[in-house]
Amino acid sequence: MMTIVLLVFLFLGGYFFWRTQRQKQRFNRSVGMTVSYMFQERPGQYSGDRNAKGGVFVFQAERSDDRLKNIVIRKVKPLHADLDVNLEQILVIPFERKGNARSDVSVRFKVNRRNAKVGDLTGGRVSISGVLNFEESKPESFTVTLPISNLYQKTEA
Repeated sequence: MMTIVLLVFLFLGGYFFWRTQRQKQRFNRSVGMTVSYMFQERPGQYSGDRNAKGGVFVFQAERSDDRLKNIVIRKVKPLHADLDVNLEQILVIPFERKGNARSDVSVRFKVNRRNAKVGDLTGGRVSISGVLNFEESKPESFTVTLPISNLYQKTEA
């Protein structure tokens, strides 16, 4: 009996691992995404609370698949103990049908602890989950962990 239970758990674990890997591969084939960050210039700049520290994560996406209409991000979780993202609404990264295949969207983050020393976030990681919406196809969910590449600098095209 114990062997059967163990085999069931191994089978389910293998299935979920395979499914997660398949979602990551589909995401990576359809879109290239980088994450940059920027700290607020002065405390309370975004929230009005002078004691609050925070900034923004900027998700820069470029589609590889022309059928990709948009990316809906439902959850953003920085993998840093002192940072928190309170995503009150979904984020949508739209792609126009023709022309520019790049699009950016940003989300605010907050430093949880008052005395936390949060410096350079380059090399940190952010986990996101959501849905890829394709033309004439059903939406495909994804969960992926992306590295934070660098400090955000706006580029003019």
